[in-house]
Amino acid sequence: MIHTTSTSDPIVQHVSELIAINNERFKSYSRAMLKTHDSNFKSLCAQTKERTVHFNMQLIKFLVQYNQLPEDFHFGWKGPVPKSRGVDRKACFRWDAIALKAYRQVIKDLQNIPKEIQRILLQQQEILESDRRYSGIAL
Repeated sequence: MIHTTSTSDPIVQHVSELIAINNERFKSYSRAMLKTHDSNFKSLCAQTKERTVHFNMQLIKFLVQYNQLPEDFHFGWKGPVPKSRGVDRKACFRWDAIALKAYRQVIKDLQNIPKEIQRILLQQQEILESDRRYSGIAL
């Protein structure tokens, strides 16, 4: 069943923002993965990239279900961009922090969030929380 929701709908706006943040995380980890010689960090980058793609596929599926993927849709993040020099692990971890903060805010802000997207957002947030707790172990 296709639901119609306005592009000004807060749910659509927040989900679109999360997609943009996840794209920036993906780019950051991709750059770091190409430049690092640390096999543990390279493995962490690959895992994070894979998860990020999965996150966005779930979020995009939600937007498509609500008929909300405009032709001019772009995934550019307009917030502060962590600077990176070389293999900057801190830039990757800053993007993780930005993503986690955004997920927390979206879940907090949206009162009448549909159950299917609420479940997805909560699962993704929990994975981000878990990754943040354990990312130091892999390094």
